[in-house]
Amino acid sequence: MAGLLKLGVLISGGGSNLQSIIDHIEKGSLRARIEIVVSNNPDAFGLARAKKHGIASVSYTHLTLPTIYSV
Repeated sequence: MAGLLKLGVLISGGGSNLQSIIDHIEKGSLRARIEIVVSNNPDAFGLARAKKHGIASVSYTHLTLPTIYSV
């Protein structure tokens, strides 16, 4: 049987979609593990949700992340 799906979740605010994913994982309807939560807002409540559930998180803003251009 395959292992758990590894997820990274992007958030910018309250993290309601993150909470929904967490809820589905906890009740067993989603066979996954959230490995990282990334936010563009260091004050996003979703970061507190991640911390509460022991999920690693990081926050970058447009001031701390270099601009990447593609051709």
